[in-house]
Amino acid sequence: METLEFSDGEKIIEKDDRKPYIYIIKTGTVKAIVGGYETLVSSDQAADMVEVFGLEALVGEPYSETCIAVGAVKVIRCEKNEFLDIYAKTEVGKNALKNFMKRTAKALGWI
Repeated sequence: METLEFSDGEKIIEKDDRKPYIYIIKTGTVKAIVGGYETLVSSDQAADMVEVFGLEALVGEPYSETCIAVGAVKVIRCEKNEFLDIYAKTEVGKNALKNFMKRTAKALGWI
């Protein structure tokens, strides 16, 4: 597990890449692009609202989103086992799945 910093416009993950990392936004905002749908996601530590992307790494699949830094961004990058050991049974893990599914459903036009 490590903290990484990205500058405005830098790609953090790219659709169809297959990597073993899940990302938790520590500070800043990320533009998540799924198909033709774009949304801004950011974490609010004060309200315990943490955003996560790259969940496909949990099942060994390629990323379905491209995520790009909007301004300065800090993320925690962790591998599958680290994420499962630390976050899976917490609100972070539950919200991560819920928010990922919501972004995907919007991209597919379901909501």
